[in-house]
Amino acid sequence: MVKARREELAENLKRIRDEIPKHLNLIVVTKTFPASDIEILYQLGERDFAENRVQELVAKRDELQGRVGSDARWHYQGQIQSNKISILNRYADVIHSLDQERHIEKIDSSRHVLLQVNLDKVINGDESGEEDTTGQKLDADWRRAGVALADSEDFARKVFARFGENFEGVMGVSPHHLGVTSEEKRQGFIRLREMSEQIRAFAPRARWISAGMSDDYKIAIAEGATHIRLGSSILGLRTPKN
Repeated sequence: MVKARREELAENLKRIRDEIPKHLNLIVVTKTFPASDIEILYQLGERDFAENRVQELVAKRDELQGRVGSDARWHYQGQIQSNKISILNRYADVIHSLDQERHIEKIDSSRHVLLQVNLDKVINGDESGEEDTTGQKLDADWRRAGVALADSEDFARKVFARFGENFEGVMGVSPHHLGVTSEEKRQGFIRLREMSEQIRAFAPRARWISAGMSDDYKIAIAEGATHIRLGSSILGLRTPKN
């Protein structure tokens, strides 16, 4: 069974590696998958792994002590909760989802961080984070997922003041609402790239554009992504957890 899983992951990984540019950074999103998959991926040469839930990050990193090397990098891309920041400070090497000012001072300045921009608001004509193009209030998930584009540069300056060279850049999740088109996703990634360019004017080392998942990574790459976060295209379909 372990051999079959290794062969499956190796085949999927080779397909992705053959598709993407050599210079692109691949982060494997391992949420809901067992630590044994991370161990196999590490043996296959991968070093960057991402989780969405703090408890999974902690459990897997602890379980894999001595089974993967210290060169493995652990990324966190889920919603940041104030009461779990002290845990993130110990377990996450890179935090992709910084989007609230109150968290800036609580995250250890030795962590590497990215500013999350809300691309749903961009596509729905609400770059201030209030309403969509129909005039209706955005639901809670849309409101919480990242900084509104209009606020991003000011927020980025505060992040840079705190983290300096550990401020790596920007992260965005393309819109996934019903009926979203490839062109709408492309426009979101374009705005993310433009925001990255603005930020690099005062934070020149903040070059990361973390964008693109299994269903849209090719669009993200075409629009300037430097890091893509892939899960199901490598690991297979996941079983949702409650």
